[in-house]
Amino acid sequence: MKLNPIKDKKKIIALFEKGRVINGKNISIRAIELQDKKPGYVVSVPKKNFPLAVNRNLIKRRLRAGLANLSVDNQSLSFFLIYISKKIVATRILKEEINSLINKA
Repeated sequence: MKLNPIKDKKKIIALFEKGRVINGKNISIRAIELQDKKPGYVVSVPKKNFPLAVNRNLIKRRLRAGLANLSVDNQSLSFFLIYISKKIVATRILKEEINSLINKA
């Protein structure tokens, strides 16, 4: 099933407050099962770590590319991806880390 970005502020707040945290080397994930049965995601790159918007957008594109081929076993699992590394990491490494963290959730 294809993942869609979550745009509803109530769902984003619920994800951030109630989601269980899974930390990786470069990414932190907050995962929760929402009632609407539609899996979704939110991507966040802190401005504190990357002041230039160009770099934040590059990382967001790489994270979304890692989610493009992802298949979620749990049909109602939604997650909030937070990029916690201080350096820009290659797409291949991000894809591997996203897959391993989502499988833990």
